[in-house]
Amino acid sequence: MDVETFLTEIIPIKDQELKRILKEECIIESFQRGEQINKIGEIDKYIRFLITGAVIGFIPDKNGKKITTSISTNPGDAISGARMLDGGPNEIGFGVIKDCEVFSIPADTVIRLRTQFQEISDLYVLVLAQAASYHWETKKMLYMKTAKERYEWFLEQYPGMIDSVSHRDIASFLNITPVTLSRIRHGKG
Repeated sequence: MDVETFLTEIIPIKDQELKRILKEECIIESFQRGEQINKIGEIDKYIRFLITGAVIGFIPDKNGKKITTSISTNPGDAISGARMLDGGPNEIGFGVIKDCEVFSIPADTVIRLRTQFQEISDLYVLVLAQAASYHWETKKMLYMKTAKERYEWFLEQYPGMIDSVSHRDIASFLNITPVTLSRIRHGKG
């Protein structure tokens, strides 16, 4: 997918001047399975959106063990932490679980254009609203459902991903142990 198609079909930008600027300044990046898109503790220079593939978000626990916090599979899903525009270091890392293409907007471009183009401000608000909605839906699933119901929710929300994502990452995301996940998958849980 090229920048023009992304700006027309995935995050539709109507203002032609804004579209021209974004076409000049944005890039499409490709990442392979196993690559890390960003690093926790570093300042990210891009706000990214998924085009194709799949990405997990993760944070380290107090012992440095990776905890999966999100899985992104839909075109247009934001792949940026909450600190994306305040200049702070990344608090969440993103790793590729299925080869992907990512639409990347330089963060300084968004900051520069935010007051000039309403569509950029609207996009920023949309990203925050989507993140809040995803966070709330995931929290409800984690705290209000049994382990088996969480697994069934995962299968429904992420069709075909059960064999693309490591079972350790799925268990972490569902807040269950890998052993519990194995038991549920084999009808013993």
